[in-house]
Amino acid sequence: MSLLITLLLALPLASAASVENGSVTLPWQDFQSIYQKGQDKPPEVAPASPRDYTLDNTAYTGQVLGQGDDAWASFKLSVRGQVLKQKGWTLVPLLSTRAALRKATIAGKDAPIFVNGDYYTLVTNQTGTFTVDLEFGLSLSTADGETALALPLAPAGASTLNFSLESPEAVDFKLANGRGQNVTRTGNTWRVDAALPGTGSLALSWRRDLPEQAAEQKQAARIYAESQLLVGVAEGVLQCNAVVEYTVLHQGVETFRVQLPKDVTVLDVKGAGIRDWTTDASGVILVSLNYAAEGAYRLTIDYERAISAELPVPRVLDVARESMFVGVDARSAVELVAGQATGAVPIDVRELPPAILGRTDFPVLLAYKARGSEVKIPLEVRTHPDVDMLVTLVDAAVAEVLVTPDGRRMVKVQYAVRNNRNQFLRLQMPEGAEIWSASVGGKPVKVARSNEGILIPMLRSDSSSGALSGFLVELVYVEKGSPLTEGRGALEVQLPTTNAPTSQVQLSIYMPSEARYVKRSDEGSLRHVEWFSSAPSLPQLAPEVEAQARREMAVTGNAQAATLAQGVDPVQVNIPLSGIVRYYEKTLALDEKLSASFEYIYKPKKK
Repeated sequence: MSLLITLLLALPLASAASVENGSVTLPWQDFQSIYQKGQDKPPEVAPASPRDYTLDNTAYTGQVLGQGDDAWASFKLSVRGQVLKQKGWTLVPLLSTRAALRKATIAGKDAPIFVNGDYYTLVTNQTGTFTVDLEFGLSLSTADGETALALPLAPAGASTLNFSLESPEAVDFKLANGRGQNVTRTGNTWRVDAALPGTGSLALSWRRDLPEQAAEQKQAARIYAESQLLVGVAEGVLQCNAVVEYTVLHQGVETFRVQLPKDVTVLDVKGAGIRDWTTDASGVILVSLNYAAEGAYRLTIDYERAISAELPVPRVLDVARESMFVGVDARSAVELVAGQATGAVPIDVRELPPAILGRTDFPVLLAYKARGSEVKIPLEVRTHPDVDMLVTLVDAAVAEVLVTPDGRRMVKVQYAVRNNRNQFLRLQMPEGAEIWSASVGGKPVKVARSNEGILIPMLRSDSSSGALSGFLVELVYVEKGSPLTEGRGALEVQLPTTNAPTSQVQLSIYMPSEARYVKRSDEGSLRHVEWFSSAPSLPQLAPEVEAQARREMAVTGNAQAATLAQGVDPVQVNIPLSGIVRYYEKTLALDEKLSASFEYIYKPKKK
């Protein structure tokens, strides 16, 4: 049946075919060609691989280089895998970016590697087996006498580890999730071999077993020390940071001892390879290392003591020679009076090692140098009452007053404020003033009234490079007054008085266009000027300032701000300024009346 259909479909292609009496006549060659096409099967398509690549095996070979703080782990990694994707580019993650990759090659040539997410990744358009050789470094961490390294593993079918380090003492290795762990020793080289899990992390740690040294071996080492002590005098306490720079000759040592006064509190002891540290009743700190330190070694001790008549100076024990530098700074409003030192001589602060001066942001006031003897440095700390400092400042107050013919006054005052601590800006308003609107940082606020005047809730200024940023406080109010006198009359304008000093006050008074000012009739604390001595300067209401205002007003603890989050925001009011204008200003206004008065001649147009 299928052959018949094929013949019928191919019939138009046969040039010599003829149809007669319901039968088809074809030349033999055409029939044979059509028959063969019916017998051919379509080519089979191989199924796609379920993965683009595989990592068959990885081999990690590493060793420890350097000592103390400079120690690190150097690794070589051989990765063998296969790219199964037939066409296009394939990304193969090989090594976590926690490692510092130094080199990557394929067949002796640089491998195309880039960082993709958390892995150094091979990019290739080749298909088949590949072998990548990588060299990288890992940092080591030391805590409680144990050194460790960790590295996430790229998933592979089989992974092995070969790791070695140099140590004259026995080494105890711990490999998390390792299998078949084997530790061997050749001379002073310790080696661990193991199989790693297919996924997870390479987590290896080790601890050295330190045998007790003979007394004669300890005495053979020769140790020199330089102590650098920084004492910070704060409120009721001496905060001490002592750095001891050791130089160990001939043989390494595993312990250090430092004598401190009995009444100090030791906060921390830091140094490379510290296994443990203890203090006894006499104030001696015993520091034990997990290796024998030789050459240069640094020990840092942080401690504190209540203020007393003498500085708590450390003394380094078991050394052939010791020198000491002492710097004293004041971290609060105290006066330091130096007494007559024993075993130490005062020096210029500039003679102190830069390491001492670089450890404090406060000025170093006293400096001493001592060498190899009992050191006593008397110090008298005198405290004085603090002086109240300015915490709020109004950089500028810019006021605009519109006077209407019926005597009403619409007033808008804008304050450029820098505030560090005050909760409110307090204003003494002119008598009869009716407040219409107020805003802080562009956010409408409600004001409160107290016996001291009205209270406007304030923001706390942001600090940038040690300087406080300013924000804008705006107040609009109305005063009722008598209608303007036809002919010659007098007018006085009074501004609110603030509880904070104001660097500059600028006032603009707008009168009806039918009025004119009488020359040399100005009086009051504000001085008449033809134009302001400097252009009015107010903070720009940037979006971030407005956002800060809304955040702070929502979370601040004062009652006024809490009301804002629950009630309806007041309506902001704009003043339609027009008419003739007169300018007044004052530099540095304190707690005083701010006013300007003048005479005018008013001739209204007849209706």
